[in-house]
Amino acid sequence: MKEQILHLDPHDDFISARDKMGWVQTERVLLVWPPRGRLLNRRLDLVLLHRHAHRLGAHLGLVTAADDIREHAADLGVPVFDSVEASRKMRWRSRVPRLRPERGERRQPPLDPQTFRAAVSVPALTLPAWAEWILKTLFFLIGLSGVFALLYALVPSATITLTPATHVLTATTEIIADSNLTQVEASGFIPARVIRVEVEDSGLAPTTGNKDVPSEPATGAVVFTNIAGTAATIPQGTGVRTTSGTAVRFTTTKAATIEGRISAVVEVPIKAVDPGLAGNVPGGLINAIDGPLGLQLAVINPAATQNGQVTPKAAVVEADRALVRAQLMGKLQQAAGEAVQSQLQPGEFLVADSITITRLIAETYDHSVGEAADTLALTLRLAASGLVVDENDARLAAQSALQAQVPSTETLLDHETQFTRDPLTTLDADGRAHFIVTATGPAVPRIDRETVQRLAQGQTLPDAGSTLFANLQLAQPPRITIHPAWYAQWFARLPIMLFRIQVVVASQ
Repeated sequence: MKEQILHLDPHDDFISARDKMGWVQTERVLLVWPPRGRLLNRRLDLVLLHRHAHRLGAHLGLVTAADDIREHAADLGVPVFDSVEASRKMRWRSRVPRLRPERGERRQPPLDPQTFRAAVSVPALTLPAWAEWILKTLFFLIGLSGVFALLYALVPSATITLTPATHVLTATTEIIADSNLTQVEASGFIPARVIRVEVEDSGLAPTTGNKDVPSEPATGAVVFTNIAGTAATIPQGTGVRTTSGTAVRFTTTKAATIEGRISAVVEVPIKAVDPGLAGNVPGGLINAIDGPLGLQLAVINPAATQNGQVTPKAAVVEADRALVRAQLMGKLQQAAGEAVQSQLQPGEFLVADSITITRLIAETYDHSVGEAADTLALTLRLAASGLVVDENDARLAAQSALQAQVPSTETLLDHETQFTRDPLTTLDADGRAHFIVTATGPAVPRIDRETVQRLAQGQTLPDAGSTLFANLQLAQPPRITIHPAWYAQWFARLPIMLFRIQVVVASQ
């Protein structure tokens, strides 16, 4: 059911209360008494307001704590509530007012037409011509005065422009952004969003270790002895080896033929299969032949093999791995921050130092520790996350803190509020971001337009200006314009009809 709530002022009477009701179009009218002042405490006042609401087609209700008014209202069947909120918790209607005389009053019977004419009949009067002319002139002047009075009331209009005095309020609020929240809380807690990304990159660093790398194979000579008595050909590349300890293999570097008699011998040059110092073996250690020739011949090296050499080269050590990994982790940390930044929505910002490596997906080195290499390459793939905050949520929390400082008699100019966010952010042990937002905004006194209209009603321009400036908190004297121009020139008074006075509140 539609409802109109009207707040009464301490100086209101029946006429002004009825004017506030106006021509309402709602089904219920709720009059709210002020906390101080005694007004409309006569039973007759409530009777007349009840009847006026009934004529407008509305049910009347009251919000008051005055005992006498509540008693009169209960007698008239008008519901009374302790507050506006209490009136909304139940369905209510006022009783139809009595339009007939109260019980006990004698009602006079209507007169019939003949009796009425006899009762009001007066002897006919005959006036002289001059008196009749004076009477007509008097009626004409009265009618003309009425027209002028109507024009005086309805034609003029006025515009009062007020500039309220402002003062600046400041609120500094610690904002706590938590990814577990879904909405802004008045205590400064706001929701945050976690963005997860994957990044991959490769790094290269020089190695710092040293390793002796075999460079030249050992050389020497072996003597083959015929033990079967048949001639044999020893091809180039025939393999011979040691049999004690780790076998060292050699190959012949040229072909040879041995006579077909027992104990026949032939000397053949050899070279170690693998380069390095391992090929330098003492004499008498090479004593085995690879392949079927081992059944026909015996072999021995009369002298030690020599000239097997190694060359020192760069090699990978554990420190090289740690260095290239640390360098690559720094690059990936920055790359993760850039990846999170690319996913920010309008108005969001990334909390500094919130980029966290959550998982190592892949780590691949191209050389192992101890392996000879001039450089070491590493490829890393990581999963990371970052905490982002909506700037508007932070401002909303800061504005709530600023609004709490505004007195009840003033209004904060929200559209002129300025916000400053401290770039320093910190993360607590629970992963929540802490930062400071300062809100600064002007507040102006609340101005009741009807009060302004009543203060200026019917006054001259100087009086209206001084009255308003003395009673309202204004930054400068009010600007008052009266229309039309001829009325302002001749009368220079504000209209007596409140609805002809327009009040404009301007900002500084």
